[in-house]
Amino acid sequence: MEAEKPAGKRPRTKYDAAFRAEAVRRVTQDGQTAIRVAQALGMSEALLGPWVRVTRAQAARPAGNETLEQENKHLRAQLACAGMEGNSL
Repeated sequence: MEAEKPAGKRPRTKYDAAFRAEAVRRVTQDGQTAIRVAQALGMSEALLGPWVRVTRAQAARPAGNETLEQENKHLRAQLACAGMEGNSL
């Protein structure tokens, strides 16, 4: 006797990094909607949406990091100048 599968449940599909990147690119760079891309690729928009959000969040981070790096560089330069002034006395 075979075990019955629950109705409406599909086996979980694993998507590789290249597939994910292409799906996200279609939304973020091509301007297609996540729903349309998900339908075209035969996947759930509920799965694609988080991939897009994470990618957008990661893209936004470097700008903040660059600002912090510039501020740190400026502060280090000020500290070095202050150190030199103290040594010349």
